[in-house]
Amino acid sequence: MICALLCGCASETSVLEPAIEFRSALLQAGGCSFRAKIEADFGDRVEIFTVDCDYGADGTARLTIVEPETIAGITAAVTDGGGKITYDGMSVEFGLLANGSVIPAAAPALTAFCWSGEYIAAAGTEEDVYRVTYEKDYGEKRLQIDTYFKNDLPFFAEVCYNDQRILKLDISDYSFH
Repeated sequence: MICALLCGCASETSVLEPAIEFRSALLQAGGCSFRAKIEADFGDRVEIFTVDCDYGADGTARLTIVEPETIAGITAAVTDGGGKITYDGMSVEFGLLANGSVIPAAAPALTAFCWSGEYIAAAGTEEDVYRVTYEKDYGEKRLQIDTYFKNDLPFFAEVCYNDQRILKLDISDYSFH
């Protein structure tokens, strides 16, 4: 019986090891940068846009909208502490998700915050893809962020609220600082 318990714990630790190693590498590097093509599902419509994210391990993310072209170049700073987003002289309204808790344009920052410090709820591998599920609480609301890794780097993420996907991110050009 004791052997079975020890083997079970060792197995769980080994499944989480890549997620812990990724978090450690992110923090040791002082952050990361990446591009995310975001699809925000509002139920009655879907908005698609692309954002460059420069995330610092200090908990600050700098975002630059790349597409659509009509709003390209707008920048924002997002902090995890207050969940506030401030734009340099302009405001962009995409609407809010998760009962007013999630700004879709801030999805890359939300995802990076999870990578660096939120609760790792689950992890596993299927073929050559590693998936990590993070949980982030906003008061009484809980988001689930699933990130998919290939070759130890993220390439896709989903943000779910009430068991429904509200955001998906195609991640490219990922690099540690």
